[in-house]
Amino acid sequence: MTVDRAYPDPLGVRDVPRGVPQLFVDDFLVENRYDRNFLSANVPHVAHAPRRGDPVLLPDRPWEAEQGCGYPGVVFDPHVQLLRLYYTVYHKINQGRPGYPGPYFLCYAQSGDGLSWDKSDLGLFPWGSQDRTNIVLQGEREVHGANVHVAGEEEGRIRNVGCLPTRFLDGHRMVMYYSDAGHHLATSADGIHWQERACQLIGNRIDCFHTLVHDERRHEFVSYLRNKLIFGGRSAPEELQGNTRAISRLASPNLWSAWNAMPTSVLIPDQGDGERFYAMSTFRYAGIYWGLLHHFTEDPQTLEVELAFSRDGIDWRRLPGHPRLIPVGVPGSWDGGMIMAADRVIEVGEEWWIYYSGADHFHDATPTPKAIGVARLRKEGFASLRAGNEQSYVVTRPFRWPGGQLYVNANASAGSVRVRVADPGRRLIPGFDYQSSNAFSDDAVRHPVSWNGASIADLEGEMIRLEFEFERADLFAFEAR
Repeated sequence: MTVDRAYPDPLGVRDVPRGVPQLFVDDFLVENRYDRNFLSANVPHVAHAPRRGDPVLLPDRPWEAEQGCGYPGVVFDPHVQLLRLYYTVYHKINQGRPGYPGPYFLCYAQSGDGLSWDKSDLGLFPWGSQDRTNIVLQGEREVHGANVHVAGEEEGRIRNVGCLPTRFLDGHRMVMYYSDAGHHLATSADGIHWQERACQLIGNRIDCFHTLVHDERRHEFVSYLRNKLIFGGRSAPEELQGNTRAISRLASPNLWSAWNAMPTSVLIPDQGDGERFYAMSTFRYAGIYWGLLHHFTEDPQTLEVELAFSRDGIDWRRLPGHPRLIPVGVPGSWDGGMIMAADRVIEVGEEWWIYYSGADHFHDATPTPKAIGVARLRKEGFASLRAGNEQSYVVTRPFRWPGGQLYVNANASAGSVRVRVADPGRRLIPGFDYQSSNAFSDDAVRHPVSWNGASIADLEGEMIRLEFEFERADLFAFEAR
C-alpha cells in the first residue's frame, strides 16, 4: 500500500525526494527554529516582494482602446523558443454585432526575451474594416482568460512553472483552458490556430481567471473558481443567494470529459482581507499548490495579489500578516488602481517572473486601458526563514536522505550559513559538525554544501536531520540532487 505523506505520520517523518526542492515557506519540514536566546519568533517567515517597473505590453490597437489588456496567460513554447502571451480584451461595442459574439475576446503576442513583445498580425479575425489583427480567439459567446499548457520537456534559460505533464495532453502540442459561457479545453498545433471547444469541463459560466493544475498525489485535475453553481448574487432566488466571490475547489480524475463534481469552498474572506476574493490563479511546484490570490476591496474598489499556498490543495495557508505579493502601485501610476496576476510563474535564469495586468483606475470607475507588466523575484523566493544579527538555528524534522549532494537556496551575502547533520535524536553524525561545514557567505539559488572529509551522499537511506546555523541571512530552500 502506498502511504500518502501529505501530512506527518506519528513519528513526524517527511519524504524528501531527490531533485525536489524543499521550500521554507512554512514549517512543514521544520521541527524547530530559534535564535541564541531560544526565541522562535526571532527566526520568522519573511515575505519577499518582487521588483516591478514600467509595463512591457501597452494597449495600442483600436480593439484595446476601451479596457486594454487583461487576464494575461503566459507560456514558454520550447518548440520555437518563444514566450506566448494570451490576454483578454473587452470591448462592449462588439456585443450584438454580426460576427462578434460577445464583448470578451482573446489577443496574442510573442517574445523571445519576455520583455519586448510583438503583436503579430494574424489575419484570423477582423476588427471592423481591419482584416489583420492579433485576435486569436473570439469563442461562440465570449473568451475569458486563457491558461495554456504545452507539451515537451524544456531546456535552457526560460522554463514554465506548473504546466500539465505532457502525457495528459492527449497527443496535442498545446492545450488551453478557457471560459466561453462555460469552461472548455481548446487544442492547437502552433499556438495560434485553435480548435475551440474540444471538450467542455464545466457547463455554467464562471467568469474571472481560472487555471488548471494536476495533483500527482491525488491523481486528479483541479481548478479553483467561484462557486456560482450553488451561490448567486442579489438577482438569484433567496435560497441560492450568497457571496460568490470566494475561492472553491473543483476536481476530476479525468481531464477530457465533463467534471460533474460539486465545488467546495477552500478560502473565504475574513477580517483583515479584502471584502471579497476575486479569483486565484494556481500552479504547482515542488509538490505545493501556489495561489496568486486576488483581493477585491470595496472602498475603493481595488484589486491586489497575495500569495497563498497549500500542501494538499484543500487546507490553504498564507504568510504572517497577509502581506500583498503585488500591491497596487502609488496613486497615479499605471498600476495604481488594480492588479490581476497571470496564470503561472515563468522561470528566467535564476528568477521567477509573474506577469500581471495593471490599471490606474478602480474597478467601479470609468475604465482606462490596462497594460501588462512583469514582477520579478529570485527563484523560489516568495518567502524565507530569516536570521538577524543573532546566531540562529533551523532544525528539520527527521527524514530519510534520498542520496546525492545537498544544495541550499540562500542569501548570506551579509552573513553566513553552516549545516550539521544529526540523527533523529539530534546526535551528531561523525564528520558532519558545524566546524567541518564549509561556511557559505554569498547569494545563490543552488549552493553546494560540503564538509571537510565527509560526503552526505554516503548517508543515502539513513534517517537524518539537517540543522542550519546562520546569521544575517535568508534561507529559502534546500534540495538533494
